[in-house]
Amino acid sequence: MSKSRSETEALARQLYRDQKHLLDLIKKPTAGLGFEEAMRRIFGEGPPRGQRAKLAKQSIDLFSVAPTRVSLLPASWTDALDPLAAVRIGCENWWAGYPLILWVEMRVGDDGVTGQLILNGEVGPVRDHRLRKGLIRLIRTRAAEERSTRIQFPPGSADKGRLYTRFLRQNAMAVENCRNADEVEQRFLALLAAFKPEIDLIARIFPALAEMSKSDTGPALRSE
Repeated sequence: MSKSRSETEALARQLYRDQKHLLDLIKKPTAGLGFEEAMRRIFGEGPPRGQRAKLAKQSIDLFSVAPTRVSLLPASWTDALDPLAAVRIGCENWWAGYPLILWVEMRVGDDGVTGQLILNGEVGPVRDHRLRKGLIRLIRTRAAEERSTRIQFPPGSADKGRLYTRFLRQNAMAVENCRNADEVEQRFLALLAAFKPEIDLIARIFPALAEMSKSDTGPALRSE
């Protein structure tokens, strides 16, 4: 085989590999494409932090939008937590600055098409351990009273030194085509609607949390 023929075949193979790589990139689904478009439809282009919207028959405050995730809180939670400064101490730089957060994330399957929307709920780093422990206890007790199976705290959630605790279960909704903005939008709103009972349940604990936050919490908190 001549040197020129060998070089030509090597060049052809390289060209094939380059073109195949380019075609694979074109065919490969973009994980966040449908999600981003769906969020633009729901919240608008470049929504401001704290924007309030009516979704799934409830008022929702939006705090951040990423390619495959949005963080938000029910207005019933933010309105109740705004006056409770003591419960927000320690959370100033965490998510939205409140002791609780919800976020919806999209996870794409190995096939690059199917996936899930997941609603996460978390208790954050409240500085005063008594208040953090009390918040978890109030949610846990109310969930038990109302026989909610989708609010569950793992063992050790209220231990001293624990900062972050997720508490929602059975919280995923299947998406057949993650690139389809119409489907993602519908599933997103359906997921929020499905968890409205849990959202309302947690909203009912805030009067008790307010009373707890008014009581003496010791010199460390009074010095803030």
